[in-house]
Amino acid sequence: MLYLLYIFVGLLIIFGVNLMITGLLAVHDMYTRRDDEEPTFDTFKKYFAKNNNIPTKMSDIFN
Repeated sequence: MLYLLYIFVGLLIIFGVNLMITGLLAVHDMYTRRDDEEPTFDTFKKYFAKNNNIPTKMSDIFN
C-alpha cells in the first residue's frame, strides 16, 4: 500500500516541476519579447499555454 503513496508523490513531483519549468519559460519568453508586447499577465498566459508540454486542467485555464 505504501508503493501507491510513492507513485502519487512521484506524479506530484513530476507535475510540479513541469509547471515550474513552464512558468520559467513563459516568463523568459515574456521578457525577451517585451519590446513587442507589454509584459502583462495576459502575455504570461499566452506563453504559458504555448510552452506547456503536458496538458493539464491548470494549463487549460489559460487557453
